[in-house]
Amino acid sequence: MVDPRTTMAPRGADDGILDVFRRATAGRHAAIEDLLDLRRPFGRAHYTRVLQGFAAFLAAWEPRMADALPERLHAWFGDGRRLHLLHQDLAVLHIQPAPAREDTPALPTLPHALGSLYVMEGSALGGQFIAAHVRRHLGLAPEQGASYFHGCGRGTAERWREARALFASELQGDAAGSAAAVQSAQDTFDALTRTFQDVLHERAAA
Repeated sequence: MVDPRTTMAPRGADDGILDVFRRATAGRHAAIEDLLDLRRPFGRAHYTRVLQGFAAFLAAWEPRMADALPERLHAWFGDGRRLHLLHQDLAVLHIQPAPAREDTPALPTLPHALGSLYVMEGSALGGQFIAAHVRRHLGLAPEQGASYFHGCGRGTAERWREARALFASELQGDAAGSAAAVQSAQDTFDALTRTFQDVLHERAAA
């Protein structure tokens, strides 16, 4: 595999590994959605705590992911890094970032990295729906403190297709690699849950 931007998996191949990921993480995915509580009306204070949580997580996760990926994937990964968008949003909203989390998952192999990428690239895709809620409930456009969830905007769907092709080309037919990737995806959801349990609780109690 050379570059996800120029490589397409065989039709249907990406669905197989995605189905494995989805089934293995469904409960964790639902739990963190309930924890973030962004599907119903929310206020600015809750929104900024969520931004702080993602910033704390990505401050450790992005460098760790960059170290774990082979050089051939660095440019593609770099295109999707979003920590700077969180810092931009927090600055616009006059909020200080929370300290970086150091308990993000270890990524000793490429399959582990891909499992963790599945979670965060999926989060970027879901961010498109959250961006619409942020605009509706808080009146914030991307440049007004909502750039993180807006992400790549209309380009987000294309990036997700590239990610799916990457997962399929690297993991399809590799039972051991797929198992490692699934474990890493679960570990990533667990680390995100710990992050938001701490950040949301600390800020709510302050």
